[in-house]
Amino acid sequence: MDETLTLVEKTAFLKSVDLLASVPTEALAQVAARAREVHCDAGDVIFQRGDPNRAVILVIEGVVELRHGRALVRVLKDGMAYGELFLHEDEPHEYSAVAVEHTHLLSVALADAWEAMLDFPEIGVGMVRAVALRNHELIQRLLELEDLLGRFHVTLQEAGIEAPGARGPELAPGVDMLKDPGPRPRAH
Repeated sequence: MDETLTLVEKTAFLKSVDLLASVPTEALAQVAARAREVHCDAGDVIFQRGDPNRAVILVIEGVVELRHGRALVRVLKDGMAYGELFLHEDEPHEYSAVAVEHTHLLSVALADAWEAMLDFPEIGVGMVRAVALRNHELIQRLLELEDLLGRFHVTLQEAGIEAPGARGPELAPGVDMLKDPGPRPRAH
């Protein structure tokens, strides 16, 4: 049976999370008192795209994949937090979160997370830093993809092949490249 953490253990965990390390322990204890533990087995859906947005999750132990259709958006591991704070409470999630292995989480209700940020500016500063770092990481990924596509384009040109979309997007109207296209035909 999975153990339940004490308030002191939840608080210590929150203090160990990078973005919360500078937050006073008393503030984290208040957040910890409101947080609930969630245990997931491999393959369990924590939330599905379209479900109402209600909480911020923090991974105590385990691995969570964030997905948009078949596209892997992000992998969360021990000590990482995630919340779709760009959404209002109860707006539909943009991503799905799935446990990859047995995962132990803390779930903080969205209203409690916002209240904690307003009451303790250190939490807000930690969140801004986390968002800025995530933005930097995403820009780096985009630059790497742009470089890869550029090299791919040159290789195609050298082979005498015109790259699809070389003159602009040539997708059919309404095609979302990140959306799951559904089952593929089997080769016979």
